Amino acid sequence: MSSETFIQSFDLAKEYFRKGDLDRAEFYLRNSLELEEREEVFFYLGLVQNAQGNWGDALSSYYKAVTLNHEYGNPCNEIGVLLLRMGKDKEAVYWLKKSVRCEQNDAPHISYFNLATLYKLWNRPERSLQYLHKALSLKEDFTEAQKLWSELKSDETTSA
Repeated sequence: MSSETFIQSFDLAKEYFRKGDLDRAEFYLRNSLELEEREEVFFYLGLVQNAQGNWGDALSSYYKAVTLNHEYGNPCNEIGVLLLRMGKDKEAVYWLKKSVRCEQNDAPHISYFNLATLYKLWNRPERSLQYLHKALSLKEDFTEAQKLWSELKSDETTSA
């Protein structure tokens, strides 16, 4: 099996994922994994499983991705988000903070935003604003972060 076959299969998987065809995406991801186990394939498989509502399987795939590459921040962020949804806040913080420390992270601003959201839930607006500042310094046009920033600043002035 050539690396060209792997690349074709993985590219098809990503294309189907972007189109929302999760069954075909999963098929090509599993095909890719039969050819070669790579962290990015496990990450995408986790995204598909998460979109299908299979949180346990998604977590398992994300953990495999991180095991293959400890500096891959994308699955760390997704682990944090899933743990947060499952009510495991303290574990979520660990993974979200790990995500922003990783050398390979396509969207650290998202991890900072997720941390800000978590600290808002914990009624720690000052900490939330710190993480939002970091998110916005990385991506100024991050609409969700701007909205949360405005909301927290508004709460700050009304409670003063």
